[in-house]
Amino acid sequence: MRVLYVNQTGQMSGAERSLMSLLAGLGDEVEPVVACPDGELAAAVEAAGLRREPIVGTRASFRLHPLHTTRGLLEIGRSTLGIRRLVSRLRPDLVHANTTRAGLLALLGRRRGGPPVLVHIRDWFPDGRFPRAVHDLIARRADAIVANSAYVAAQFDNLPLRHPVRVVHNPVELDRFDPGATDGTAVRRELGLAAEDLILAVIAQLTPWKGQDDAIRALAKLPGEPVLLLAGSAKFAGAGTQYDNVAYERGLHKLAAELGVAERVRFLGERSDVAAVLAATDIALLPSWREAFGRIAVEAMAMGVPVAATDEGGPKEIVREGVDGLLIPPRQPDRWARELTPLLADPDRRQRMSQAARERSRDFSLPAHVTAILSIYEEV
Repeated sequence: MRVLYVNQTGQMSGAERSLMSLLAGLGDEVEPVVACPDGELAAAVEAAGLRREPIVGTRASFRLHPLHTTRGLLEIGRSTLGIRRLVSRLRPDLVHANTTRAGLLALLGRRRGGPPVLVHIRDWFPDGRFPRAVHDLIARRADAIVANSAYVAAQFDNLPLRHPVRVVHNPVELDRFDPGATDGTAVRRELGLAAEDLILAVIAQLTPWKGQDDAIRALAKLPGEPVLLLAGSAKFAGAGTQYDNVAYERGLHKLAAELGVAERVRFLGERSDVAAVLAATDIALLPSWREAFGRIAVEAMAMGVPVAATDEGGPKEIVREGVDGLLIPPRQPDRWARELTPLLADPDRRQRMSQAARERSRDFSLPAHVTAILSIYEEV
């Protein structure tokens, strides 16, 4: 089966990492072709020895703006035409749109009699007329809709669906995130941290809704001197971006200094050794305002790291409160500090959570994910 995978950005984030995991697990049952703009994703696809076709990307925001929306519509038009030509030339059996925006492009570009389109929804939509119109288009025209969590799927509850939404959680590559094969000592040594130092980590793009500022505020209220690692960068910027992520990153440095914890907040930037960073971590934090899924939570659990996550969204489908982690309301750094304090002081409890987390992560294995996706392909 030839499948054309469409991604509207060349940047690498959670959706793109999940796509790369899927591609790695497909085996010989699918002949994949990835259509995406130049960038990190294109480099990763080509490094994996897979076929990549360049397309014009779009950073179009789902929020209406007198200037940016016009530019975004022009980008969408160019991208749509490019995908239409690509489908005509490659004649795939199926188009798998990896994101909501990619789904919009694939559906707008589909000719009558063209291959079916599967749209993978990995995030939530903001309020507004344009997002609702996109939602409605996908509901009415997609041949299959896959959501990465029940939380994300619920966005379609009141729409006239052509087909039911399937929930397929994002996978984790257990052979890559293996605590027995990964040592965090080198990361601690790199950062000048001792084996007995307590380390918290937020691994995510730097953007307000990921809540790194609340993690810093919580750190300032914790007893002792735990260290907070912030891995990630303000990679999404420009006209179509909802937040000024570059200014937010500068603000994080300022906030750490104002709260007197600048020496205990380490900005790591983008890391390719996420497993090693997690191996050096005692508790992984996901203080997001809400999470569509929370891929890093599964990766942390696979590494045997307890997780403290937002209770808004997908993490509630991953983390079992009090068993392999904590679920805490977002935007309440005082409460995060109160709930983290006893866990940091109890290494035995952390060890029990670590063992439970590792067991739980097996529910999100890559083979199970691939089997579920292939089943949907065959049905479509």
